[in-house]
Amino acid sequence: MNLPLLRSIIVISIFTGLVSAADPQLMNLLMPDVKVVAGMNVDQAKASPFGQFLLARAQAQDQALSKLAAATGFDPRNDLREVLMGTTGRLRQNGLVLARGNFDTVRILAAAQAAGQKVESYKGVNILTGQEESMTHALAFLDNAIAIAGDLDSVHGAIDRRSAANAIDPALSAKVGQLSGSMDVWSVSIVPLATLANHQAPNPDLNGMLSSDALKSIQQTSGGVKFGATVRLSAEAVAGTDKDATALADVVRFLGLMVQSNAPTEIAAAITSLVQSLSVQTDGNTVKLALAIPEEQLESFVRSAEQGKSLREHRRL
Repeated sequence: MNLPLLRSIIVISIFTGLVSAADPQLMNLLMPDVKVVAGMNVDQAKASPFGQFLLARAQAQDQALSKLAAATGFDPRNDLREVLMGTTGRLRQNGLVLARGNFDTVRILAAAQAAGQKVESYKGVNILTGQEESMTHALAFLDNAIAIAGDLDSVHGAIDRRSAANAIDPALSAKVGQLSGSMDVWSVSIVPLATLANHQAPNPDLNGMLSSDALKSIQQTSGGVKFGATVRLSAEAVAGTDKDATALADVVRFLGLMVQSNAPTEIAAAITSLVQSLSVQTDGNTVKLALAIPEEQLESFVRSAEQGKSLREHRRL
C-alpha cells in the first residue's frame, strides 16, 4: 500500500464525493497556530442531489476506490462522515487532514504491512509513514472513528493534543463555527495573500497572479458551498482598504470575463451562464461574491466537461 496514494485517495474522494458545526474533537486536534481551516460535512453533502449524482458516477467509474475498499475495508464513498483540514499557511508545510468515519484500523494496518509499509508507534498510536522527497508523511488512527494525515511532525502534534485542551485564534474559531454551521463545504483563511506571494509557488502562472497588487491586498478570505436543488456558493475577501476592495472586485470581474472568453467550446455556454450570474459587490474593505446554480445545470456542466476532456484526449492519440 502506497501511503501518499492512500492519503490522496482519501482527500480527493472527499472533494468529489460530495449541517452541523465542525466537530469539536477534530477542532481540538488542529495546531494552535493554525491560520487556514477548511472542512465539509460529508454525510450532508452526500445526501444532496449533487452528492448523489457524483457518488453514482464514482461507483461506476472509480476502480481505485474499489481496490482500496477491497484491500482495507475502507470505502470513503460510504465510510466518511466529516473532514477537517488545517495548516499554518506556510507553503512548505503539509498540515493536517482530520477525518471522522468508520475505519477498520486492524485491517488497514495489516494491509499496509503486507505491502511493505512502515508502521511505527507514537504514544501508543500506530502510524503509517512514508517518505516523499524531503518530507515524511504519516497516517494515524486514534481509534476506529478518527484518522489523522499529514507531515509526521504535524501528526505527532495532533496526537499530543488528543487529551489536552487546545485553543486556536478566537476570530478564526468564530468564523469556522459560523460557516461550518451553515455550509456543506467551507474554508477560512486569516493569512494575508502577500504572505503566499512571498514564496515561490510551484506554478509560475500562479506565482505571477499572487504578485498582483489587487490580490496581494487580501488579508483574509472565507467562503463555502451549500448543496440543494440550487447549489449556492458565497465567498468574502477582506482587503487592506476600501480602495483595495474596489480594485479587487474589478479584477474578479475581469477574470470572469477572461474565463468566459477562453472556455472550451463544449462548456462555453455553461461558463457564460455562470459568469453572468456571479454577483460581485463591495462593502467597505470587503468584497462579497455570490453564485447560485440550479443543481441540474451543474450536473450538465460536469457531463460536458468530462465529454470535452475525453474528446481532447482522443484527439491527442
